[in-house]
Amino acid sequence: MAAAVAVTLALGATIASPLAAPSYQAAHAAVVSVTVRERLATYGGWRTSSRFGEVWVPSVRPEWRPYTEGRWVWTDEGWYWESAEPFGGIVFHYGRWAYDPELGWVWIAGYKWAPAWVVWRQGGDDIGWAPAPPRIADVAVDEGWWCFAPVVAIGAADLVSVVRPVRENVTIIRNTTIINQTVIVNNAPRVRPGIDRDDVVAEPHTR
Repeated sequence: MAAAVAVTLALGATIASPLAAPSYQAAHAAVVSVTVRERLATYGGWRTSSRFGEVWVPSVRPEWRPYTEGRWVWTDEGWYWESAEPFGGIVFHYGRWAYDPELGWVWIAGYKWAPAWVVWRQGGDDIGWAPAPPRIADVAVDEGWWCFAPVVAIGAADLVSVVRPVRENVTIIRNTTIINQTVIVNNAPRVRPGIDRDDVVAEPHTR
């Protein structure tokens, strides 16, 4: 919790420029402190997107996707993304991800904390998640954004090793449905997957 507060304060600092282009809704704009900016610059670069304004682009392998290097952990607020990446404490709990045709995966800063900013699908033996897109009318979750894994592997410590190849997404999407549920926890909305911990055969990690 202390870490979350620290990042919130850093993101809310005024020693920075807005991260929003005019086309991006002002309500979701954020400013990034020098501390956070420098920390993320160690693992990527700050760029300007014609669609999203100033964004952060991670230095990762070409096939990388958000929310793959780590594991899902069950908490009182639903499924929490425990990232194995050094920048994960910021970019997977604040702001939103989107895929830019010119820059690849980009992170758009935001103030609000969440266990994970994702949407979910489930069907048969598969569970899927994808970054929740910025709240812009013409931005939707693309087929390639989704990550799918066997339901029983949702709590796997090395989840990236069981995520299905993106080329299988089209077929899996046809056999799965959105299962999002929004619940209120401590007077704040939280989004958690429709899959309940008790539905997972292999007991997931908890914290």
